[in-house]
Amino acid sequence: MLLDTIKTIKNNKDLIYHLTTSDFKANNSRTYFGFLWWILDPIFYMAIFYLLVVVILDRGTPDYPVVIFTGLIPLKFFTAALVDGTNSISSKGNILQQVYVPKIIFILVRLLVNCIKYLISVVVLFLFLAIYGIDFTWNVLYFPLIFVLNAFCLLGLMIFLAHLGVFIRDVKNMMQYITRTMMYLSPVLFELKTVPEKLIPLLYLNPLTTFIESYRDILVYGKPPEFMPLAILTILSMAVLYLGIRLLNKNEKEYAKVI
Repeated sequence: MLLDTIKTIKNNKDLIYHLTTSDFKANNSRTYFGFLWWILDPIFYMAIFYLLVVVILDRGTPDYPVVIFTGLIPLKFFTAALVDGTNSISSKGNILQQVYVPKIIFILVRLLVNCIKYLISVVVLFLFLAIYGIDFTWNVLYFPLIFVLNAFCLLGLMIFLAHLGVFIRDVKNMMQYITRTMMYLSPVLFELKTVPEKLIPLLYLNPLTTFIESYRDILVYGKPPEFMPLAILTILSMAVLYLGIRLLNKNEKEYAKVI
């Protein structure tokens, strides 16, 4: 089944490229700043939390801006992809009524658009860390691996959300609250070492925790990522992706009727 999906993606690579570029341009044309919001949004959040935690509450560490920024950028990628995934199929009703397109294509396009935006914001993150005085090590080279695993994990989750988004239109609104909760249940605004040890396993139930800690390890702490949590998350992601593809194939003909 996975091999058939890979073959489908390969056969539709031109369509994927066209839809990705057009969606990216369309998203950027809707606002004055376009994709710059991917940069401005975490910067504004960083400023707000720095003001609250460091200036007002007189807490945090000297490197707190680095801690916040390295958490907010992956958070933006993760949450934006999940929210976009909820209507990746339901928003294509006009196309589905006219021609058959494998539904995985629409989900993959939304993921790719968010990947492009994320990589643009990562360039800003690297510049910020360099200006702040962070010394990069060879462990930075692990970044592509973590990024691919991050995207792979998101794809499986997006498939299930896309399916739910067809039959339950309120899913996208619900995701706004779910993703906000994910921010507070992951080490976005704090370092994991400051959390009581007995609570750390609970935080790792949130997949975002593994990715944020891995990004911080290679970018800030200058050490290899957490291979064991990444390996476990990869296995779970493969299972989720397999089940998601089965779900798509089972309901392939139903989506157009419901939409």
